Amino acid sequence: MDRISDLPKDILQRILYLLSQEDAVRTSVLSKSWRYIWCTRPNLDFSDSNFKGNNQQFLSTVGNTLQLYSDQRLCLDEFRLSILLVDHEWVSLLEKWIPLLADMGVKDFRLSIPSDYSNREFIDLPVVVFKAESLKSLHLYRFNLGKNIPENILFVRLQVLQLSHVVLHERGVFDKIMSSCPLLTDLWLQECKGLETVKLEKKLHKYLKHFTFINRTNHAGCSIEIDVPTLVTIRIIGCKIRFNCREFSNLKIITLREEDARSWFLGLSKLLHGLRRSEISLSIFQFATNNVHVVEDEILVQDIINGGNKPVVVLCLELDIGHLSSFSSFLNGLFCICRPSYLIPRWVHGPWSKERKAKELDEFFCKIQKMKESGNEEIRRYLEDLTIEGFDKEFRVRLQWRDRDCECNSKLSES
Repeated sequence: MDRISDLPKDILQRILYLLSQEDAVRTSVLSKSWRYIWCTRPNLDFSDSNFKGNNQQFLSTVGNTLQLYSDQRLCLDEFRLSILLVDHEWVSLLEKWIPLLADMGVKDFRLSIPSDYSNREFIDLPVVVFKAESLKSLHLYRFNLGKNIPENILFVRLQVLQLSHVVLHERGVFDKIMSSCPLLTDLWLQECKGLETVKLEKKLHKYLKHFTFINRTNHAGCSIEIDVPTLVTIRIIGCKIRFNCREFSNLKIITLREEDARSWFLGLSKLLHGLRRSEISLSIFQFATNNVHVVEDEILVQDIINGGNKPVVVLCLELDIGHLSSFSSFLNGLFCICRPSYLIPRWVHGPWSKERKAKELDEFFCKIQKMKESGNEEIRRYLEDLTIEGFDKEFRVRLQWRDRDCECNSKLSES
């Protein structure tokens, strides 16, 4: 006996709400009573990448479903759409669908609209997207931004914004978009042409938690200023960085990849200085010789790489010892800006036996000692207060620093 079909309609809709769009549609073949229930559930999720028919069938399915909801005056809480825009004709469909969502009272609208990579011409983003007040997540790929942009952008609920390979035609367009997103929590910018400056300000972006910026093609074309203490993760590849925030109390993960060694050290130093009242664990990896050109006479000047700040106490420093042990100037520069209590090796390109690990650490210790005995006054200046006390069974190296000319968390200073 089919007892599920006898359940109240709102409970059946709730069951369908928890299913994927594809599985919800499949329930239509269960029985006559189930045939159209999926068309009344409060959430719709359409993706052309998961659709088994052709492009025209996908467009028809989305359009017919939205029209059905509109004709029945059904409420729609969530609507997710991922669609590859091939030409300008497809844009007109968005201009038709998005106003329907407003009429249905959609509270959570998530839109991902990459344009066709095979089409060399970038498509102008439809103006109607900027007027989608219910929009919570927006992913754009290969679009023009700035042409026919409305005076008022209604991104009052937008929480996630991802722009990849977009073209900003006019100055101030990005700032205008950002100032219209008071609830933004996630920002991803990748290879955006025409983007000269990114300013993240705490008064405008007080909920921002995750920021990613990738610019591998034009390193001199953009600068970033960060003054947002709420950030949890920061990932920046290929850009000039300026940290204005004094404290990053919530920061857990940061990735900085910079072609210029001094900029990399200075950025890291400012971050550590902002985190100096926190318990810090620092991991450094994928530091390649062909990416960073170190001029030893310059890298050893603390005022250049450390910005005049005192070294910051770090609970543990994780790095690839086998790869970095030959970088005397790099390691010395690193100790100019931080004082790790533990050094944790990253064992890559394994397998690593205990004997091999012990041998690698012994060689590392010898190189540190040679650096201290090299006669170079700048190297000796920052390493003379370092004592390596050996390593434990987990191969964590205990470092002891005699100098107290550093800044640290009070709990760490007592340990």
